[in-house]
Amino acid sequence: MKVVFYGKDLKKNFHLPQRKDISFQMLGQDRILPAGTDLLVTVGGDGTFLEALEIVKDSGVPVAGVNFGRMGFLTGCGPDFIGYLFDAVLNKQFSTTSHTVLTIEREDLQKHIYPYAINEICIQRLSSAMIEVDVKINDSQISTYRGDGIIVATPTGSTAYSLSVGGPIVFPGSGVLILSPIAPHNLNVRPIVFPDNAILRIQVRSRTPNAQLHLDNRSPDAQGIGCGSCWSEVVDLPYSFIVKKARFSITSLTFEGNDFVTTLREKLMMGFDKRDGGQSNG
Repeated sequence: MKVVFYGKDLKKNFHLPQRKDISFQMLGQDRILPAGTDLLVTVGGDGTFLEALEIVKDSGVPVAGVNFGRMGFLTGCGPDFIGYLFDAVLNKQFSTTSHTVLTIEREDLQKHIYPYAINEICIQRLSSAMIEVDVKINDSQISTYRGDGIIVATPTGSTAYSLSVGGPIVFPGSGVLILSPIAPHNLNVRPIVFPDNAILRIQVRSRTPNAQLHLDNRSPDAQGIGCGSCWSEVVDLPYSFIVKKARFSITSLTFEGNDFVTTLREKLMMGFDKRDGGQSNG
């Protein structure tokens, strides 16, 4: 079995495990997954896990996230479990989660934009003026959203930015996507859930010349470290693009005690009520 580790600070304070039944190596600076890789292990937080998308691409190689960050919602285990992780993998003591991947299409999309996202694709205002976003689902006009922008999220992304603007929590594998408006200027505008085989055609305009396009709300640092391509772009308005489900998905490994419901309760405090003495009411 061949395991590859990825993390921004690995070389500073991380030592590869030593085992006879598994070969380990660090991911190179070229961020190209070595041939024959059976598992990619990300060491960091949710942001590090999201960057794995550009590494594994459509290879089918599963990802196991070890949380050394803060929230760690997407990671499959904490740092205390890393010593047992590989025994669990070899003994098949894990479950898998398939994460829907979004893709953006536009003829003149900049080449440095990596056109895929695990959490969400977001278009939002860049200045104080609101933007207007026309959205069609399968060529049927849904609405014109006036406000700060919109988020198109996957079930995985339903607990991220979309949740903070009032979007619903959706279980992975539900076969749906979520459209959530950001600070809408209409009282009758609400998030909407639709089948993930739908195609969204989006047109954006404003009194100002630009807007911000985000994929997973990430962009590289000044040296491009930690992200081989840009995930964020200032676009000129008017701007049109298509969002749809990609032809591939990303598989992650989840270990005992880190299933979706447990993570909701422990990381997002779902079900906790002070009337129950600070305990979960589930």
